[in-house]
Parts: sequence; C-alpha cells; structure tokens
Amino acid sequence: MRARNSGTAAAVAILLIGVAVAGAWMVVAPSIFGTSEPLLDGPLAESALAAPATPGLIEGVKVLSSFQVSQPRDPFRPLITEDSAPGGTGTGTDNGFEPSGIRVTLVEIRDVSGVLRATVKVDGTDYDVGVGDTFAGDFKVVSLDADSGVFLFGDNAFELAEGQEILK
Repeated sequence: MRARNSGTAAAVAILLIGVAVAGAWMVVAPSIFGTSEPLLDGPLAESALAAPATPGLIEGVKVLSSFQVSQPRDPFRPLITEDSAPGGTGTGTDNGFEPSGIRVTLVEIRDVSGVLRATVKVDGTDYDVGVGDTFAGDFKVVSLDADSGVFLFGDNAFELAEGQEILK
C-alpha cells in the first residue's frame, strides 16, 4: 500500500532542489557570462567619524570603558634596530620615538623576619611593599617569590622578575 503523503513530499523536494539550482545560477551566472553594468553606481556616501569621547587618549588605541586596553604601536617599525641593540653601531638617533606610560621596576625582593618584602620603583619613586599592599595609586602586590612578583595595575595582572622593568 502506498503512503498518502509520498506525492506531496516528492513535490516539495523537487521544488526545493529547483530553488537551490536557481539561486546558485543567479550567483554564478554573472561571473561566467560577465556583466556590462557596474555593481555600484555613483559616489559612495561619505560619513564623518565622531570625535573621541575621552580626551587624553592616543589616537588608534582601543578603549574599553575608561581603561586604555593597549598601547599604540606602528606594526611596520622594527622591534630592534641598530640604535637600540646593545653595542649597536647606529648614530644614536631614535627617530623621535619615546615610549609613554608609567615605568615600573622590581628592584629587589628580600626576606624580613620570614616575610618577603619587595622594593618597587614607580616613575623614580621607591616603595617598600609586601603581599596585599597597595602603592603608587593603582598598583597592588598579589604575590611574591624569592626572585619575582605578581602585581595588579587596576585589574590588569603582570609579573616582574628582579631587575625587570615594564611600562603600564
């Protein structure tokens, strides 16, 4: 015995196949046969970019709320040049590039009566800090090891070994 809806199902399947073939033909046919009409006629609408809402941030910097997420960097500028390499033979010019930010250096970590203390230099000012201490405004010590420490700047964590320096 034959099912009652088998004819309807076959008709729907043929219809869907036809629609798919027609859609594919509409996409492929202009590229096969070419077209004499340009796809875009007339000038494109001009739009003006809005001025940045937060003054003081450098152009090209991603902004998340009121936090500066990344430092701008020219992707075509080499990371190491003859002028910046140790013992380089360059002329000593840096092409006007001066990195900006807060300079943080982990000077030393020492054991004081069984408790680790760190000396951290922030923009030329030394701070004697321990785990949990907040210093230089937005910096906080998360943990200290014998030769390194983990710090927070706002909600951004970073790690420094003794003698290392970072710009924040």
